Amino acid sequence: MVWKILSALTAACLAGAAYFAWSNQADLKNERTRLAAANDNLKAAQERKTAGDTALKEKQQILADAQKERDAAREEVLKQTAEAQEKEAALAVIKGNLDQVSSQVTSVEKQIEDAGDIEKLVAQIEKLKQEQQDAEGAVANQSQRVAAAKEQYDYVVNQTNKLRDTEAQGRRGVVAADFTARVAQYFPEWDFAILTKGNSQGVFANADLEVKRGRQVIAKLKVRNVEQNGSIADLIPGTLAKGDAIRTGDVVVAAAKQSAEDEKKTTPNQTAAPNAEAPAPVTPPAGAPAMSDPFGAPAGTPAPAAPMNSDPFGAPAAPAPAPAAPANSDPFGAAPAPAAPAGGAPMNSDPFGAAPAPAPAN
Repeated sequence: MVWKILSALTAACLAGAAYFAWSNQADLKNERTRLAAANDNLKAAQERKTAGDTALKEKQQILADAQKERDAAREEVLKQTAEAQEKEAALAVIKGNLDQVSSQVTSVEKQIEDAGDIEKLVAQIEKLKQEQQDAEGAVANQSQRVAAAKEQYDYVVNQTNKLRDTEAQGRRGVVAADFTARVAQYFPEWDFAILTKGNSQGVFANADLEVKRGRQVIAKLKVRNVEQNGSIADLIPGTLAKGDAIRTGDVVVAAAKQSAEDEKKTTPNQTAAPNAEAPAPVTPPAGAPAMSDPFGAPAGTPAPAAPMNSDPFGAPAAPAPAPAAPANSDPFGAAPAPAAPAGGAPMNSDPFGAAPAPAPAN
């Protein structure tokens, strides 16, 4: 009888041991599964970090390329401005020669009334008229060249302004008011989302965005990394309701309130008071070049209307212009030609300033 009781107890102990062995094996399997999942998550995080570092290097390279383009545009502006000045100077010389020819023609016509050798004077008049026509053709040709140079100059200025605006937007981190994108993927464990648009669609680093579902704003984001066709934005703590979550496909729009604009508003206002006394004008030194630095070097007192060769990037304009020139003066701002010499001297045939030829014998 005792051996039966002992056999029953032994069987019960074996059954309990088998149950605990089976339970421990299931727990071990679960722990191994959790360990594998943790290793996978760690590997994915490392891969994302590597991708982020690569994107950062690409953005730095893009910024360096943009700065090179800006510097090249500055050099092109300086070059075009110098060429425009040279053409204006040549045009002023040609216009001066034209004025001399006109004065000489008038003088010759007056001499005809009192002259004795009519045929000689007529031949001289015809020669001067031909020279006048040549000079007028040269003036028209030079005017066309100046107009072409000005068009190219304006194009370079516009391209430079576009590059500057894009760079300023990137520094401020403010997206357009009508910007929209979608959430490509959201990672709640790290509180960041991947967006479907990048810098080629108007996304900038540090931009403030809002996630909308229908007409309701459910969360706010701040852009951290930007790529060509995608970007990464962090969830701003406290903006997502507890128990809610950002979903793939949610609409992302520009935030109604941009932190960059707040910083701009809080910047101390340095504008002078309306009744403050204006600073005394700066008189340029004698012999200073006519062209000011187009990238911000200070110039003299600003004129009411900027001349053609003024700074296209906002530097102070050149000194105020002199009183209005006579009707036959250079329309591009060059000094008026000197008065024709007495005695009806012939036109200076060299348009670049050579000494006039001696007067023909009467």
